[in-house]
Order: sequence, then C-alpha cells, then structure tokens
Amino acid sequence: MKTTLVLLSALFLIVSCGKYEKPFITFKSPEKRLLDTKWKVDKIVKADLTEETPNETFTFKVEGSDSIFIRTIDTMSYTGTWKWLPALDGEIDKQRIVTTISIPQVTPNQVIYDVKVLKTKELEIIDMNSGQRGGGRYYFSKN
Repeated sequence: MKTTLVLLSALFLIVSCGKYEKPFITFKSPEKRLLDTKWKVDKIVKADLTEETPNETFTFKVEGSDSIFIRTIDTMSYTGTWKWLPALDGEIDKQRIVTTISIPQVTPNQVIYDVKVLKTKELEIIDMNSGQRGGGRYYFSKN
C-alpha cells in the first residue's frame, strides 16, 4: 500500500511538472497536439482587456523538413514558417513558438507566441510582440 502511494505521488509530480497547462495524462507530444489541426480563434483578449472575436484560424504543419504556418484572416490565407524557440544547451523550448509570415499592413513579420494551454482541442497563446502591435491572449478551439 505504501509503495503504491509513493509511486502514484511520484507519477503525479512528474505528470504535473510542465511549463503550460496540458491534459492530466497525455500520450501525445506537444507537436502531435499542435500539428495538423486548424485552430479557430474564439477570442483575443487585448492588454487593455478589450475582447475581439475575429474570423481567423492558425494551422501548424510539418511537411518533410519544412515547418509551415498558415494564418487565415476572413477568407485570405497567408503562409509562412514556424518553429519552437531554441533554448540553452541546444535544447528546444516547447513553450514558445516563433512564426515568420508576411501579412500586408501587419508588422513585425516574426512573432513569438508563449503557449499557456496546449490540449488536444484547446490552445491558448500570448502574443509576445504586444507592445509593437496590440498583441493579446488568443483563445483557440479545434476547428
């Protein structure tokens, strides 16, 4: 009984340690949860706490060695690239995503998003370039 309790406690600590909110137990890597899903923006909460509900989607893909990022605003699709932000000692920081995309009238072209929630059907990210163009916290659902 004591051994079972110790093992369950250790498992809970290992599973609960993480940088962002994720499912209690998951067998999918962050990539599997993020990729090949069209993420629909449910709302954006700006720094001044105003909310927007744009007609917008984000799609993250990997085709061969290419990481493809597609941002659709209304009916216009813009294609660029994405990657996890590099970390120390050659590691990869799977909490921050860097996207590079050219959208007319929108600068900068490179945006860093901080992942706050990454579940199979739910994604929340913060636009870390908020001081430059409004940014905010994006709430997504699987489309």
